[in-house]
Amino acid sequence: MKHIILSISFFTILFGQRPGDKAVRAGADAFYNYEYEKSIRILTKARKDFPEHPGVHVAWVAAHWRKDETHLPLDTIYAKFERNLAEIVVVYDTLVARYPDDQEYKIYYGSAKGLKARIYLGQKKWIPTLVSAYQGFRIIQDAFEMDSTLTDAYLPIGIVEYYAGMSNLLVKAGAEMFGLEASREEGIRKMEIAAYESQWAWTESMSILSFIYQFIDIDHEKGFKLSKIVSDKYPNNFDFQVHYTYSLMVTGDLKGAKKQLKRLNPQLAKMGSRHQKLYTSYLNYLWGYYYYLTEDYEKALGFMDQCINLYTSEMEGFLANAHLHKGMILDKTRNRRGAVKAYKNCVKLPGHYDATKWAKQYLDKPFQG
Repeated sequence: MKHIILSISFFTILFGQRPGDKAVRAGADAFYNYEYEKSIRILTKARKDFPEHPGVHVAWVAAHWRKDETHLPLDTIYAKFERNLAEIVVVYDTLVARYPDDQEYKIYYGSAKGLKARIYLGQKKWIPTLVSAYQGFRIIQDAFEMDSTLTDAYLPIGIVEYYAGMSNLLVKAGAEMFGLEASREEGIRKMEIAAYESQWAWTESMSILSFIYQFIDIDHEKGFKLSKIVSDKYPNNFDFQVHYTYSLMVTGDLKGAKKQLKRLNPQLAKMGSRHQKLYTSYLNYLWGYYYYLTEDYEKALGFMDQCINLYTSEMEGFLANAHLHKGMILDKTRNRRGAVKAYKNCVKLPGHYDATKWAKQYLDKPFQG
């Protein structure tokens, strides 16, 4: 669940009505719609025009980071990311000192500090990753305790509570020591508040909840509702479109899903090289699952294998599903040895994916269909 830990600090825009809100909202919308050049242009100007806006600086860093991820090598990405972070931390140091009673500046100070964890994660430095994420979260938590009207802060707090609720007793005890509820249910409740009541954090909240409802704590109707909202709002966001297409399948709309799939194929070809590498495996899974549902098992198996072989994402929900459905197909076609291997590969994956629960069950008793 590494992506959940890091989301406590990533692009959680929590400010209220301030000069520059309109410009920063436009930059954020462009960011989420994969219009990175436009987003950077808007946010760069906004930093000059509204230098005391709480969220503009961290949004600017995030936009640069995601743009760089589409085409640059990793070492260059992290070098630029670290340089930009260092620049804005100095800005937030000044703003926090100038306005010590304004908790929104502290929230963004915590966000900037926490984003450092993303660099350490990419370098596989696990202890510094956790330390940086923790430091950023504590600043956010302290600010929220001082001003509970910042309802957008329910997102990072809810994420940590949800993650702690899935973790071992030591992690749960640590969360409770800091006044958090180590509960998946309470974490989801807080994230839903951010999704439906926040002014700025709603997009990230809906995206995270959609993933949770699709791959961990399954609720297909809620996952469909959330994925549709963000995919309608941001039609160029390939990740949002992928999750919406998957929701169409699991809720039984195969006609709508096939229409989406035919639209996603040419859209993928227009993306940057790194995005193409990432999302090709997702798209292969979706086609494989479509053919599985239409009982064309030969095509389904081919696409599942492509998904597995090409998978590079840290978010392994689709990978877990691909191993599971590969095993189910092989069981249905009476290849028990191959099915067992697929189920074992599913179970090996880290995380608390619903697919691993079913894979364990089918290891003991073959899938009958």
